[in-house]
Amino acid sequence: MPAPISSTPERRPPLPALTGLRFFAAAYIILFHTKFAEDAATRNIGLLDTFLSSGFLSVTLFFLLSGFILAYVYAGRTTTAHQKRLFWLARFARIWPLYAASLLFVSLLMHLTPPMPIAASVLLMVQAWNPFNPTMAQAWSGVCWTLSVEAFFYLIFPFVQSRLDRRSQRAIAIVLAVDVALCLVFNISWRTPGYPIYGAYRLVPLALLHTPEFFIGVLVGNLYLRRICANQTRGPRIGWFTYLAAGSSLVLLCMRNIPTTSFAVVTFASLLFGLATEATVLRRLLSLPAIVFGGEVSYAMYLLHFPCRTIADTLGDRAHITTPVIRFAAYFLATVLLSIVAHKTIEVPSRNLIRRMGLHHEKARAASRSKSSAAA
Repeated sequence: MPAPISSTPERRPPLPALTGLRFFAAAYIILFHTKFAEDAATRNIGLLDTFLSSGFLSVTLFFLLSGFILAYVYAGRTTTAHQKRLFWLARFARIWPLYAASLLFVSLLMHLTPPMPIAASVLLMVQAWNPFNPTMAQAWSGVCWTLSVEAFFYLIFPFVQSRLDRRSQRAIAIVLAVDVALCLVFNISWRTPGYPIYGAYRLVPLALLHTPEFFIGVLVGNLYLRRICANQTRGPRIGWFTYLAAGSSLVLLCMRNIPTTSFAVVTFASLLFGLATEATVLRRLLSLPAIVFGGEVSYAMYLLHFPCRTIADTLGDRAHITTPVIRFAAYFLATVLLSIVAHKTIEVPSRNLIRRMGLHHEKARAASRSKSSAAA
């Protein structure tokens, strides 16, 4: 029998280390989108070149992390139609307002807006669902393809989670093993825009192609929650599992062999589980208030770092700044500062407003149903 999972509305304790990890994942993507990897290759700094070139794997980490957190927060709470609506409302409020604002920012900065059908697909967050036009995934703002993929995850998550709630820990572990094997065999982590997507993969929408990565996060999150329900919240005191996962992840990121990249789903998933279960120095570091706040603004950092680079490059050229490190430091600082402003003025207020409006609508709907039932 599966361990009982609470369906009560009380919030589960936060996992600050996983929030802090988001900041470093976002920073890694920002590094990936610079020319540092090319410079390192030119100077024959092979290890650094490979590490920087592996930054695209942060996308895999974000997909795993998204699945893990959603499972942790919503397991046992996506059964009814009402619960599903509340979930979709919360997800929409969380990602769409800043997403739309970033597109407006890109248009104002680049003086470029895609044709209406493509613009509509991007605004509806379905641009990465189209198998017949893969290039559309990066329309308007290139980084937004991952949010389109996330939107697909959010659409299917309540149905997946409501079924996992009824499955045993053993069954979830078996499905997890199959899912991991699927990611490894088909090297899914490597199949992102900018990397060759050939053969039958061209017929699979990016949203569907990366779903197994998201499912790994969901399954690991469910296993972690079952561990809590069984009152086994602490791992080994020395935290060897976390350190092994972190070390293996770093080694993998420094390897040039492309087929090995999909092993990131194993090391990253292990790292998430370790950070959640073991009290380690690494978890304390990632749980520092400043790092956690960085994780909270990481979504804005991800969406805004491309236009910020355009601004930084323009200002750097006008100021005749040629030192790459100085230019990057200014660019990264500007991205963080702008992201904080966007987080405080757009992301949080709009999220709270949409949630309040949605909850008010749900209450009015429930009251209307009660009156109808009473009248009947």
